[in-house]
Amino acid sequence: MKPISKLISFMLAGALLLVSLAACQPAATLEPEGPVTITYWHTMSDPETAQLENVIAAFEAANPNITVEATRYAYDDFKPALLTALAGEEGPDTARLDIAWVSEFADQGALMQLDGVMPGFEEIVAGTFPGPLSTNYWEGHYYGLPQNTNTQVLLWNKEVFEAGGATPPETMEEFAQVACDLTEGEEQYGYALGGTYFWAPAPIFYAMGGQIVDEDITTADGYINGPESVAAFTMLKDLFDKDCISPNLLGGGIGTADGHATGLYAMIIDGPWMVDIYKGNYPDFEVNFALIPAGPDGTTSSVVGGEDLVIFEGTEHADAAMKWAAFLLSEESQKMMAEAGVIPTLSGLTGDPSIPNYFAVFLEQLETAQARVPHPKWGDMDGAINNAFQRMLRGEQSVQTALDQAAEEIDALLQ
Repeated sequence: MKPISKLISFMLAGALLLVSLAACQPAATLEPEGPVTITYWHTMSDPETAQLENVIAAFEAANPNITVEATRYAYDDFKPALLTALAGEEGPDTARLDIAWVSEFADQGALMQLDGVMPGFEEIVAGTFPGPLSTNYWEGHYYGLPQNTNTQVLLWNKEVFEAGGATPPETMEEFAQVACDLTEGEEQYGYALGGTYFWAPAPIFYAMGGQIVDEDITTADGYINGPESVAAFTMLKDLFDKDCISPNLLGGGIGTADGHATGLYAMIIDGPWMVDIYKGNYPDFEVNFALIPAGPDGTTSSVVGGEDLVIFEGTEHADAAMKWAAFLLSEESQKMMAEAGVIPTLSGLTGDPSIPNYFAVFLEQLETAQARVPHPKWGDMDGAINNAFQRMLRGEQSVQTALDQAAEEIDALLQ
């Protein structure tokens, strides 16, 4: 066994929390022969948590010597709880992490490398969508598996479209035209974003060919401020200046979900969770989905969301943890969780009759959806883009100047 000791440094509640990890990763041959209990932490919703119990039961039935002890956390409490537990050498064996966190924990040596270690790893990842899979990659290795995923697509209000004689746009040129055609002063806006944080404009940004950094994540200069990225933000800026985009993205006003259902916003871009939201809040509203309109190269794209399954470096039950991880990526488990509204990460389930019909457009979108930069400092990069977007919307800087500044700020983070 090799002792490890690495410093974990994260921003927590506005302060820098320094913790030291010291743990041993036992060889697989040292796995106890008797019954083993492994811990699994997550932030699942009520329906997901209820279905997780069935998944655990199925796994334990197939692996009678392994018990899974699951613990649920509120999202905002989850990372602090993990940091505290790891500092006290009492962290879980496994966890479902936000995809943006994997590189952070991997960079600090807290996660177990899976490629070249986990039995059947190559076969498992070969069957997953590349976008969600990429969020587990850091400095040459994979430190997790894409447990569940999501992406954003176009939502269009059928009643508003029919009244305006419009059809769902298939290209970005059509999107911009429809956004203005369906705008009627402050009574109705053709399009609305939920904010200026990168997740909101990301589908349009990626569909327009925008990039934040180079493939090797070494520089942002020439990428976030490159021609395609500038074109994407220029289109949004122009629509905003023409009042074809609701001003709510800068704060205040009616939220995108409510505004879309009530006809205030003809189009929004959002995820599969909107089905349940509308069922609860607007049961008579008909939800209509479409792919993100294609950019200049004729390709649609969007942004990858979701959670990844990780195994912590300090686990004393590596074999059992890897068996649990493999089961969560199995068709059996993925189909079970799909019943609770969770989009699977297995590309082979596209078109499967056992999963909800409305998943089809999201699974198709995932074929070209892209992950945000898998880097420990992504949160700060997001902030740089967010601030740049706000400066250009307020007219404080041109699109090019704002993105040039963002490139400088991101490059400083990559040093």
